[in-house]
Amino acid sequence: MSIFKTAEAGEVKAKQLSKEGCKVTLAVEATPALVAKSFQNAAVQVQSRAQMQGFRAGKVPLDLVKQNFGGHIKERALDLVVKAAITGALEETKLNPVTVPVLTKGDFSSFSEDKSFSFEIAVDVAPEFDVKDYKGIVLTKKTETATDAEVQENLERVLDANARLETADDGAVVDDKCYAVVHYKGKRNGTEDYKLSADSELIDMAAPQTMPGLAEAVKGMKKGDSKTFETKEGEDTLSFEVTVDEIKNKVLPKLDDSFAKDMGFDTLDALKAKVKESLDAEAKQNARRAETAEIEDHLVKMNHFDLPQSLVDEYTESSLRNFVTSMTRMKPEQLTAEQRKSFEERIRPSVEKDLRVGYIIHAIAKKENLEATEADWKAELDKSLASSSGNKAEEKKIKTFFDERKAHIMATLSERKVFDFLKEQAVTK
Repeated sequence: MSIFKTAEAGEVKAKQLSKEGCKVTLAVEATPALVAKSFQNAAVQVQSRAQMQGFRAGKVPLDLVKQNFGGHIKERALDLVVKAAITGALEETKLNPVTVPVLTKGDFSSFSEDKSFSFEIAVDVAPEFDVKDYKGIVLTKKTETATDAEVQENLERVLDANARLETADDGAVVDDKCYAVVHYKGKRNGTEDYKLSADSELIDMAAPQTMPGLAEAVKGMKKGDSKTFETKEGEDTLSFEVTVDEIKNKVLPKLDDSFAKDMGFDTLDALKAKVKESLDAEAKQNARRAETAEIEDHLVKMNHFDLPQSLVDEYTESSLRNFVTSMTRMKPEQLTAEQRKSFEERIRPSVEKDLRVGYIIHAIAKKENLEATEADWKAELDKSLASSSGNKAEEKKIKTFFDERKAHIMATLSERKVFDFLKEQAVTK
């Protein structure tokens, strides 16, 4: 049993003061009976930890605990009263908060063992709305197969990934299409700088360079040629002496049966067929994702309602922390106020859309009786177990996962049902 057990009938009085969007403000009163009971429980709890000379820990007489630890008892009693009263108020008003209620007003100085205690809380609840305009959604017809041009483009990327470098003919000069192998030494403002030196550096003349001016300097040079040049980096002057050691050209393999065999296929046609199959599967996945995105955009456009802002704030903060941690070298705590504001402005619209879609999908599932059942959950479990090939350890892991994540899996299955329903009801043009 929870130590914050719901108050008994009549020990809490609650009254709704206002409702703005998804935020409900409640006036809560804990009766003298609940307050007195909480003081008694608090005294016993403080006694269990109290220490005084001459007594074993937890064995100090209760009257001495009350005399010497009155402040601790009052603080603990207030905590017990507030939590029990909030739980009782939510049950009485039949509110189902989406986040932890917030105590917004209370005269704590008046808290006393012999009288009632009143305070106010703010409760964010799920939005109430009548979902509409979800049948007959007009979808744009999507291409689900790859074109010949896309297949050829993919094959060319495969060829490029298997290219090799060959030494250029004698007398060749460095141009925009080749690779140059060079060594150089550099100075910064006339002083040698080892960071500006390199041996056998390979330069892709067709790509941007990190060393300013190097590619332009070697253009037109032949193998064995040397050259000095200068460039600027901020206020610094960089000077280099560079020598071309070698000039190489990128050579692509021929797209023929021999290349196909090197890639593990009997013929070039078999390779092309496999590429086409993979691209067709990718095109179908992209089409399904695009359909889902169209449906979501339509549902959000046609259904307007307020969102619980505390939930929006919570999810925005979580997304911000995940984004900053994974995409930057900074910790969220290191963000400046301006950086945090910029990230939040970018993340919040996506969070709000995802929340809105979630509420709409839940409303459709309820309205159309599409909520997942135990049988659906069991069927999904059986499908996963079938993929384990009889491995007992793997089966145990799957069962544990399904048990621990049952609510999440049920929600996912309901969402899948709803989107299948919406796509069946949609009109494709």
